[in-house]
Amino acid sequence: MLESGEPMLGLRKRYLVLIISILMIVAGISSAWAVQTNFGSVLASEIDLFTTEGVLIHSTLQVPSAASASNPMPGVVVIHGVIQSKEWVMGFGIELARRGFIALTIDASAHGNSDPSSYGADRGGIVALEYLDSLPFVSTIGMVGHSMGAGIAIDAINESSVTVDALVVVGGGTTDFTTPWANSTYPSNVLITVGLYDELFDVPDMLTSLASFFGTTAPILIGHQYGTFTNGSARMLIAPPTNHLFETIEPVIISETIEWLENSLRTGSNPYWIPKQNLIYPYFIAGGLIACLGILLSIAPLLVILIELPLFSKIKKVPSSTYAASTRSFWGLGILYGAIGLGSFLPFLLLGYMIDFPQSIGAPVGLWLLGSCLVAAAVLLIIKRRNKDIRWTDLGVFGTDTKGFLVSFGLSALLALVVVLWLYLWTLPIDVILALDFRVFLPLFNDLTPIRALIMPIYLIFTVPFFFVEGLWLIGLLRTAPKATWLKTQLSWTGKAAFIKTIPFIAVLLVQFSVSLAFGAPFITGSIGFMLLFLWMFVPMQAVAACIIAWSYRISDRIYISVVLNALTFSWILASILPLAI
Repeated sequence: MLESGEPMLGLRKRYLVLIISILMIVAGISSAWAVQTNFGSVLASEIDLFTTEGVLIHSTLQVPSAASASNPMPGVVVIHGVIQSKEWVMGFGIELARRGFIALTIDASAHGNSDPSSYGADRGGIVALEYLDSLPFVSTIGMVGHSMGAGIAIDAINESSVTVDALVVVGGGTTDFTTPWANSTYPSNVLITVGLYDELFDVPDMLTSLASFFGTTAPILIGHQYGTFTNGSARMLIAPPTNHLFETIEPVIISETIEWLENSLRTGSNPYWIPKQNLIYPYFIAGGLIACLGILLSIAPLLVILIELPLFSKIKKVPSSTYAASTRSFWGLGILYGAIGLGSFLPFLLLGYMIDFPQSIGAPVGLWLLGSCLVAAAVLLIIKRRNKDIRWTDLGVFGTDTKGFLVSFGLSALLALVVVLWLYLWTLPIDVILALDFRVFLPLFNDLTPIRALIMPIYLIFTVPFFFVEGLWLIGLLRTAPKATWLKTQLSWTGKAAFIKTIPFIAVLLVQFSVSLAFGAPFITGSIGFMLLFLWMFVPMQAVAACIIAWSYRISDRIYISVVLNALTFSWILASILPLAI
């Protein structure tokens, strides 16, 4: 065991790590902002639009500095898919704006920072078209929509009086083109892009079902242009090797989209044109990754610095339990815990769809968290009953003093709240001033609208018990013997906790991806395949949560800090990401 006097993190080191994390945040955000503004030649600003029903539609407008009434440029509305926001499709806006397009990327109604709208009302597509059409420096107009956004774009084209000269649908909207309203010239100039491994679409079936819309009777050829741009009959289907979630960052889809819009919306030469293969949006994603790593890295030194303050010094304690899981117990119990998390995923997720909740998908996610932790808690109690040598203090909780527990948990909760405020104080100005948020590809932290802030505490009903039980397992029951040094021990505990929590879900994603790659088609399709897409978000979040659990135990001999910190951050992320119920 570590000696009680051994330093957890040297005084200079903790401040050094905090400074490095801040530098990473600043560098990452600065890089993302530079790319989004094309290094100063594009003005990016957030604007709020209002539909005829008064529904607020939040958006980002990217305008090349050369655009003016005397030098108008084509405008493009970009709309994301379900359970997403405008930042997910920012790659399209970045590449279009640097090539002389005005890009308006919106949060669809009930998503991102937009308000919910009633059924059948404008979900943002119509008001976005009308806004672009009103700008004196906009000439022709096109639309890009991913998944749900494709349907919104199609509805807007049909219901708005604004003329749309080009449409790009990404992983969505294809069934609409088999209905009587669509033909070989309407809508004008349509590019259909869908991943070869898209869980929701059967590419081979599309080759025949879309033939009439393409103006042919034979099965259509992927990558072949049908019709011409001059009369609006241009049609093409491309199917690069990607799945539904990653279609919005697929280089082939983005490069073909910008070239299609260039050919559709501009009649003369374009002095701002850049070859379609010249893409800079990956650097936008890389900047977000660096910023995300920075803000996550800042949590560890900040906790060490704060716990040294007189207010929190009562909860500072070096772990003293002699309990340690053997190698056999670690793997046996670890596999069992991983199986509980994975085995409960789909059943509780499906059951949650039967429950009304202020946010779509909120009940399924919340019920999975609560259901899986109840099963895990029941199994843990059985294990503890059979092994009476395991005390609650060995698992990082409780003790013999009730008053001491209340004080410890209360101070831990306050410390966790301070850290969450630290995260939010970075997030809010970055969003308001720079129109950015913390993300890798998937979002991590975003600012909360008033209605989402009110929903956030509801998730604590699910997240607090979940992370309480998770801590009992990952750093309690599965904690192995300390290593020779402080650093090796921390890396061992953290790595093993993250591994046990994430490896079952990573295995499922690897099977889905590898089989899809081998056979050229998605392995698990339909609604279940769509639900598995959630794992791309949950896996990295769970890995970070496991690291926080290990760190909480290391500096306080208890899991309480991690319970509150993880519960608050997860509730914040879910409240800011999931769409509002209509």
